[in-house]
Amino acid sequence: MASSLRFRGAASGLRYWSRRQRPAATSLAAVCSRSMASKTPVGFIGLGNMGNPMAKNLMKHGYPLIIYDVFPDACKEFQDAGEQVVSSPADVAEKADRIITMLPTSINAIEAYSGANGILKKVKKGSLLIDSSTIDPAISKELAKEAEKMGAVFMDAPVSGEKSKPPDEHKEQLAQLLPLRGQMDGF
Repeated sequence: MASSLRFRGAASGLRYWSRRQRPAATSLAAVCSRSMASKTPVGFIGLGNMGNPMAKNLMKHGYPLIIYDVFPDACKEFQDAGEQVVSSPADVAEKADRIITMLPTSINAIEAYSGANGILKKVKKGSLLIDSSTIDPAISKELAKEAEKMGAVFMDAPVSGEKSKPPDEHKEQLAQLLPLRGQMDGF
């Protein structure tokens, strides 16, 4: 009998339904109405060691970018490639409803989101804010609360990495672990 029951989450708690009472299929388009496939502009804030290649990858795949970095020189190659460069995180939020931040410290993230010219000053209701900064989790939770008050969705999606090459003795092991990552010739 237990195998014939399925559980569904609901605001009022868990409900169950049997195989005979399956709900109608929901279209993928309805579930994923904010698909990145639409190629709408993506705001990108923070073009340092990690942000620069991430933004380039989005650009390579045809996503128009709205760029900001505290160091204007970091934006130059994107501007030369035809991407829009703006003067503050608030300007990014005004022009894009999908924003990725890749910042080096918690202080930088607080300033980019909550500062005088921060994202939350001009964020649109329903915007998706993806913070890929590796910052204090407590700061991420506070930023999420502030974004929610403005009607935006905040996702904490930290990344880490470095540009160093692996030692020669590890190349073979990496090649076995990462067959879908391409050639190891670049190492």
